[in-house]
Amino acid sequence: MKKLLKSRNTGLILVLVLLLVVARIVTPGMFSVMSMMNMLQNNAVYALLAVGEMMVILTGGIDISIASQLAFVGITTTTLSTANPDVPGFVWVITALLLGIICGAINGFLVGYLHMVPMICTLGTMYIFRGLAFVVSEGQWWFAAHYLDSYRFWAIGKICGIPMIIIWAVVIMVLLGLFLGYTAPGRRIYAIGTSRESSAVAGVKEAKVTFYAFVICGALAGLAGMLYTANYAIGYYGMGEGFEMTAIAICVLGGVSINGGKGRMDGVAIGMLIMAVVTYFISMIPGMSVWQKALQGSIIIVAVAINYFTERSAEKQALKERGALI
Repeated sequence: MKKLLKSRNTGLILVLVLLLVVARIVTPGMFSVMSMMNMLQNNAVYALLAVGEMMVILTGGIDISIASQLAFVGITTTTLSTANPDVPGFVWVITALLLGIICGAINGFLVGYLHMVPMICTLGTMYIFRGLAFVVSEGQWWFAAHYLDSYRFWAIGKICGIPMIIIWAVVIMVLLGLFLGYTAPGRRIYAIGTSRESSAVAGVKEAKVTFYAFVICGALAGLAGMLYTANYAIGYYGMGEGFEMTAIAICVLGGVSINGGKGRMDGVAIGMLIMAVVTYFISMIPGMSVWQKALQGSIIIVAVAINYFTERSAEKQALKERGALI
C-alpha cells in the first residue's frame, strides 16, 4: 500500500478522477455513453502518436516530424484509395504502415547512424514530409464523398459497439507495453536512454536501437495518418499541425522522462485519458475552446516540473539508503 501511494500513476489516477467529478458537475451531458465514446474516438489518433513518440523519447531523443508523417501518409493513402476504388480497405492499412516505416527509417538512419541531433534532424524532415504531403495532394482537399466505406471501416467500423480506431489504440498500447517490459529489444530502448556509456559496455548497439525506435514511431504515425482520414473523412496537406506537441504532452504527463530511460505505457495511457477529458471538457463549455492550446502548454510545463522533482526526490532517497548501508 505504501508503494502504491508513492506511485506517480496513483497521483495521475486521482487527478483523472477529480477532473471527471468536476466535469460531471459542470457538464452532466458529457457522461453519456455516446459522449464518452466520441471523446475516446477523437483522441485515439493522439494515443497512437504518443505511443510512437514514447519509443523515441525513451532513447533520449525526440521526433517532431510525426504530425507531418501523419499528413503525408494520410494524403497518400487517400489519393491512392480514391484512384483505386476496387482495392480492399486493409491494403491501405498495410500501405500506411509501410510508408510510415520508410519515414521512420529515414529519421532513424540520420539520428542513429549519422549521429544527427534528433530535434534538428526531425525539424528538417518535418518540413520535408509536410512538403511531400502538399506535392501529393496538389493542394486539393478530400471530403466524405471521396472516401469508400471499405476505407473508413478501419476507423469507424464497430466491433461490439466499439469503433475500430479505439480498438487499434488499445491493442497497440498493450502490445508495445509488453514489448517494452518483457522483451530484450524493448529493454535495450530503456538501456540507451538511461546511460549510453553503460549500455555500450554491455554490448547494446545504440545505432540499431535508435533506428528501430524511430521505425516503430514512424509506423504508428503512418497508421495514425490513414486512420485520421478514415475517421474524419477529410484529407488535406495541412492536417495534423501541432499534433506532435500534444503527443509529447501526453508522454510527459504520463511520466516519460524527456531525458530518456524512464516511462511506462500505463502512465502514457492515463496521461492520454487526462488530456482527452481536459480538451473535451473545455470544448463543452461555451467560449473556452480558445484556451485549449494554452492549457496544453501549461500541462506540459507542470508535468515536466513534477517529473523533475520526482526524479530528484528518488535520487535523494537512493543516496540516503546507500548512506545507511555504508
